[in-house]
Amino acid sequence: MTGWQSIPVDCGSGTRVAVEVFTCSGTQPGPTALIVAGIHGDEYEGPASIWQVAEALTPEGVTGTVILLPVASPLAFEAGTRVTPPDGVNLARVFPGNADGSPTERLAYFLFETFGRRCDYLIDLHSGGVEYDFLPVSGFRGEPSPENPSYAAARALGLPILWQLPDRPGIFSREVSRLGAVTVGAEYRGVGQLSTTGADEYARGILSCLALWGMYRGPREATPEPLGVYASRWLLCPATGVFTTGYHLGDPFKAGETLAEIRNPRGEVVASVVADAPGIILAIRSKAYAREGDWALLHGEPLPISA
Repeated sequence: MTGWQSIPVDCGSGTRVAVEVFTCSGTQPGPTALIVAGIHGDEYEGPASIWQVAEALTPEGVTGTVILLPVASPLAFEAGTRVTPPDGVNLARVFPGNADGSPTERLAYFLFETFGRRCDYLIDLHSGGVEYDFLPVSGFRGEPSPENPSYAAARALGLPILWQLPDRPGIFSREVSRLGAVTVGAEYRGVGQLSTTGADEYARGILSCLALWGMYRGPREATPEPLGVYASRWLLCPATGVFTTGYHLGDPFKAGETLAEIRNPRGEVVASVVADAPGIILAIRSKAYAREGDWALLHGEPLPISA
């Protein structure tokens, strides 16, 4: 079977959505790979790359089954929001979901049971959405070692920075990995825009991963060497006000440097974001107004690069 289908989902409380899915079953049997995007509705590089990949896949060029899910949260996509109407819940925090829960929890349950449990491999594509801007990063789970299949897949994605994904419950790739699948994630820019360069790089990376897994026999480009490998943690806004910074994506910093300031309506600095260790800026807030506890900057902490 190859082509698109529209799958209806009853999310309860009178909420129904249709999830668009492209499936390509190869002429040779093999594993199942799931490529998903649009878990947040304000992220666009992932969906755009999946549309490209759908045009590139043919049964003759595929071993096993490739499932493409460009818009996992249709309601959030239509609203252009990170959270899902009508309950205001972040889909990326509630997997594996709840069959009797809120609309977002029910959607998570459907996605996890219908697609997550089927896959041997998963690529989960994101961006910074409306509120953040990300360096292009390939995310892996576990240690940065060549023996780690997730790390090898992150390298195959071909983005310049390798990122050790946080072990946060509720994330789709994290919960699917606990079933034994090889999972990777990615981030590419954001600020509510669609980077066509990012979509192209994602599409190339998807095909490269499928080739690594023995599932794609078409043309692909060589994978560049990564520029660095980083663990990370979010630095939070310590107060409510206008977020200001002179730093940019990729900028290095030392411990003790003031990375950002929060100003009140008078323009007075009411709080500062200070680095407690050296690193680089992996992501940065793009919306100037911030509330206390919002993400400010993603602190990248260097890890040794494995051969």
